[in-house]
Amino acid sequence: MRGTVAEHWKPARDGKVSCRLCARKCLIGKGERGFCRVRVNEGGELRVLNRGFAESLGLDPVEKKPLYHYLPGTLTFSVGAPGCNFDCLGCQNHTLSRPDPGWPGVARPVPPELLAEKALETGARSFSFTYSEPTVFYEYARDLGLLALEAGLPSIWVTNGFMSPETLKSLDWVKAMNVDLKGFTEDFYESVTGGRLEPVKENIRNSREMGIHVEVTTLLIPELNTGERELNGLTEFLADVSPDMPWHVSLFRPMREQRHLRTTSREELLFARSVGKKNGLKHVYIGNIEGRGYGDTFCPKCGTLLVGRSGFFVRENVMGKDGLCPECATPIPGVWGP
Repeated sequence: MRGTVAEHWKPARDGKVSCRLCARKCLIGKGERGFCRVRVNEGGELRVLNRGFAESLGLDPVEKKPLYHYLPGTLTFSVGAPGCNFDCLGCQNHTLSRPDPGWPGVARPVPPELLAEKALETGARSFSFTYSEPTVFYEYARDLGLLALEAGLPSIWVTNGFMSPETLKSLDWVKAMNVDLKGFTEDFYESVTGGRLEPVKENIRNSREMGIHVEVTTLLIPELNTGERELNGLTEFLADVSPDMPWHVSLFRPMREQRHLRTTSREELLFARSVGKKNGLKHVYIGNIEGRGYGDTFCPKCGTLLVGRSGFFVRENVMGKDGLCPECATPIPGVWGP
């Protein structure tokens, strides 16, 4: 038998299994794999193949996730394992997220205890599940996350937001999320990601209600998700969830099957930020491009510079643990200290 028994599934008819891990809810026949390529039906039992396979590791600024209102200026120990429940046309990590159908080969799993120990040695202040889609390496992420939490390192979930409701409910040990809201039409999601929009919207709202710190990122792809109508719908939705929720708009560079497209212009990024501000979002950031003030956090009431950034690095931070603007005492939602 390959792998270990998966979670969030149930038996179905004719020896098939119904995976309940994400909103795709794959019905998997005997010997077959789910869309993510890392869950397989072995004799009527769903088994997970990527548990323990930490194939991408890094020590990153937390701003790289990106999270700007969660422990700014600190380092996060980042882990990625193979597999994804999307198949984005422009994915920059497709060799990790879409492993060969014959994977795994002879690679050996890395014990979670070893990674938790390494994270502590680096001086990281948090543990991030990132680089691919953590939902599809849920079991390994939980193994690591609970060990890290015992050692005082909170967990960050960098995700496409396409998990099932039952999986989201089981992520009560996760303290912060960055969710990719990739566009705001079902046509975009179907043609560009192979997924659906509505589950992502529901999970953004429900994650906030669970008390998880949530920030949202949208990669702006010219002519595909940069129209004013779509940006209005997206930012009105985010502002309805919470006007305090940070929104990151990022520059797109042609990759994979989208090499024929152009790079996002500075004007398109600035326009998206203006739409978000107009629709009530208090904290809108521009990423993947240098620009004065693009990554700075300001008090939305008095305009005081609270956290100044250059790229992913913090150059100044006047926020205290109390989360109040030091000039006017306006509360700035986020986690600003341990």
